[in-house]
Amino acid sequence: EGSVDLDKITDDIERKAIEGHIQNFGQTPSQLITKLPHPERLAKEKQPIAPFASLHAGDLKVHTPAKQFGGPKSSYGAILSLHAIGDSVFVLHSDFTLCSYKLNATRNNVLPVQIKADKCRTLENCSILTRIVDNDKVSNEQRSRLMFDNDSFALTMGGNYRAADHGADSSLLLLSCDAFENVVKIHSIETLQLQRSVSGGHRGSVNCIQVSEDGALMVTGGDDATCRVWVIEHDALATAITDGYVSSLGLDDDEITCAHVLFGHVSPITCVAICSKLDVVVSGSKDGSICIHNIRSGKFVRSLHVDAVTQDVKDSCARNNGITPQKLVIHMDGSFVAYFSDGTLMVITINGQCTSKAHVGEKINAMMICHESEVLITGGELGSVRVRTLNDLVVKCTLNIKKYGPITTLALTSDPNFLCVGSSNGFLSVVFRNIK
Repeated sequence: EGSVDLDKITDDIERKAIEGHIQNFGQTPSQLITKLPHPERLAKEKQPIAPFASLHAGDLKVHTPAKQFGGPKSSYGAILSLHAIGDSVFVLHSDFTLCSYKLNATRNNVLPVQIKADKCRTLENCSILTRIVDNDKVSNEQRSRLMFDNDSFALTMGGNYRAADHGADSSLLLLSCDAFENVVKIHSIETLQLQRSVSGGHRGSVNCIQVSEDGALMVTGGDDATCRVWVIEHDALATAITDGYVSSLGLDDDEITCAHVLFGHVSPITCVAICSKLDVVVSGSKDGSICIHNIRSGKFVRSLHVDAVTQDVKDSCARNNGITPQKLVIHMDGSFVAYFSDGTLMVITINGQCTSKAHVGEKINAMMICHESEVLITGGELGSVRVRTLNDLVVKCTLNIKKYGPITTLALTSDPNFLCVGSSNGFLSVVFRNIK
């Protein structure tokens, strides 16, 4: 800067070139430090270790607090679902008792987490279903259809509180799919009262439910071989994405609004996954078909299935030759992980390419992706937490907690990252990295 005198340049072409350079790119600033030596570059900040990255045997530890509401001595039963928001962990038991705990990080490397029991209450309007399931006159087929698991429940914040970034219990909504009444139920976490029951047009049982990472969208899958995309307490978004077909059905509701009906399956839906950032819904059905749809447009993208004989991914719907997908989770890189009824795990891209495959050797009841660490975490009937790398599905660490029975559900806390584990005997455990 200041070193170029345009008046002294006699060549018109050169002067115009320099003027154009200055106008488009500016001038090099004057030297700020002329006498003192230039200060050294600041040292790179030490990045915190991702909670489940680069694990080896013995790197994970588990803490099961002695004082908690559930357990084999209580009447609450197995843990159906876990939800971690802020410093609160909500635990739903099989008798529909909802227990809450406060989870706080400590500076103690031996036990870096404290868990304190908070509240214990029962969901409204669920005692009838409990009596039906326990009734001896109900057939095994009916009872199995009415059974719940961690895919039957979801927790989100109300629209007004999402916008204000509040974290009070009064803003939280517990969403559940009721296979007996064939509806989606909405309970307030603050009062546990039933606020709304809606079907969204599902004909028959609603089998599974998932909420997007931003909490504004939800997808359900039912026995009628359709999925429904819902908007949760967001009028502007509901108006923007609801299609004409759904509007003609008159399915609007004050709490949640059905925006799309997703077609493509011909058998009951077994599992769903949703990712708002990728604008993708992935669903699996009993005949082995996996369908991919856009969220906001509701458009069908493609269908896949895994051939039962060759175990290859085929770019078409299953024709009595597919393996039933039972769990789905979506990764931010445009792929998803599918767990199938034959015990196979697969990482499949949205374009239908299988990038890795593994046989787990147990029934998986819960699985999730830790995006910070690029790992897949699973828990199942053998009572072990397994951490696998996403690129090859190789097990990097196994934590055995089978003394509490099969693992039924998993949940990750936000900051810092602890893994909450629910077991069939009703105990809540917290898994953390062993800092050596």
